Amino acid sequence: MLANPYYNSLRMTMDEFGIEILEEMETEPGEELLEEYWLIERIAKARVVEDLETFRKRYHVIEPQISNEEAGLLFSIYEDVRHKLIYSPGSDVFEKLMNSVMGVMNDYSIKINDDLFLKMLYYFVRDFLGLGIIEPILYDENVEDISCDGYSIPVFVYHRKYGNMSTNIILEKDILDNYVLLLSQRANKHLSYSNPIVDATLPDGSRIQITYGSEISTRGSTFTVRKFREEPFTPIDLMNFGTISSRILAYFWLLIEHKRNVMVIGETASGKTTTLNALLMFIPPDSKIVSIEDTREIQLYHDNWIPEVTRLSIEGQEIDMYDLLRAALRQRPEYIVVGEVRGREAQTLFQAMATGHASYATFHAGDVDQLIHRLEEEPLNVPRVLIQYLDAVAIQGRHVTRTEKKRRIKAVFEILGIEGETKELLLNPVYRWDSSTDRFIESSSSTKLDMISQSTGLTMTEILEELDRRTRFLEMLMERNVSKYRDFVKFVSLYYTNPEMAFEELEVLEV
Repeated sequence: MLANPYYNSLRMTMDEFGIEILEEMETEPGEELLEEYWLIERIAKARVVEDLETFRKRYHVIEPQISNEEAGLLFSIYEDVRHKLIYSPGSDVFEKLMNSVMGVMNDYSIKINDDLFLKMLYYFVRDFLGLGIIEPILYDENVEDISCDGYSIPVFVYHRKYGNMSTNIILEKDILDNYVLLLSQRANKHLSYSNPIVDATLPDGSRIQITYGSEISTRGSTFTVRKFREEPFTPIDLMNFGTISSRILAYFWLLIEHKRNVMVIGETASGKTTTLNALLMFIPPDSKIVSIEDTREIQLYHDNWIPEVTRLSIEGQEIDMYDLLRAALRQRPEYIVVGEVRGREAQTLFQAMATGHASYATFHAGDVDQLIHRLEEEPLNVPRVLIQYLDAVAIQGRHVTRTEKKRRIKAVFEILGIEGETKELLLNPVYRWDSSTDRFIESSSSTKLDMISQSTGLTMTEILEELDRRTRFLEMLMERNVSKYRDFVKFVSLYYTNPEMAFEELEVLEV
């Protein structure tokens, strides 16, 4: 979530008034408090509770409290404040908002205490200068997505620690219909009864899917927000989470450096894009990259990068991933990234692999057999002779027990070619995850590394020594907590230039 700067102004105003607007609240009877933390410092909190009878967990958003009478006052002046804010002179938006609220109060000869004024100011900042009702949740780094399934149904969140939970936010018909229209406007998309489905990107980069009214979704308007991280997860973060091992990362680092083609596959919400984005940080710093997505999720630190997104039909001119991929091949990229393959662009992507363009993508499939089957069938129709140009497949999954939820790279396969008589694809299982010990095991030696050895003139012993060296380098980065995006990429870039210096700079960092 990109921070809303106006909350800083609100906190400064609170300090001037000497008032705190968020009051302490007791846990409801029959609930046990599991965790409580700030969403917006001094302004809004998250509280996770467990029902002592049903043992179901709930996520409560704690905001400044106002009475029903005070809420009625806020709603009654809502449009007047909006109108004054739009037409007020000046460049300081927060000051304009304060003056607009005070101006409306004077117009109606309404007197309120400072405490209520600041609370109302919060709600105007949230709704006029932010994303409204769900904005505090967007600040929660623990929440991966937010979904509303219809009228008068609690909004749900997916929490990294606690999984799916209902919230204390419930939207009635008129409020929800107006709110999804607001979200679509903030995403610069048109939503109406004639165009009731929208896929878009919010200003902070989060992905949102909206349906409007009851014709498409019979329970009413809906929205689902997939959270965007301003600071993407790095390979070190994935190591800390236990998603992948240093050895497997070093293996992919070598493949990516030598322009081998890789896909990350898995089921819904298994973390495919997060893992792919982390692996792409191993691309050499000055390489030319073109990324192609429906909505922006790939985040790279490379300067020589062209990020492209599809465009819905405007006067009959729709630009889809197939169009962008065809255009990308004329831009002479060294690396092509496709956010998720699911349509006719698949054939062009595999043709790009066959012609020497290093290509990377995610794909919705639970295992390699499903991947091959889906690629060969309608509507993708990728010939098996092209599938063999995919070098490696990382299979990611979610492992859920009663007490914990893990995302893990379950296996890594190499595709070695096509067997002459049976025409079956030859697969080499290189790594696998052992769920009983939560460890990654090397299943067999890598044929792809042997091919890199042959193409570079390095001996296999030298390749394996480099694999060991990069494994140790990644472990040192983890030991020294070099997990920030830019810091990590800086060290990878230095390693490409001068490995010895990269190790030396790491050595002097405190553990």
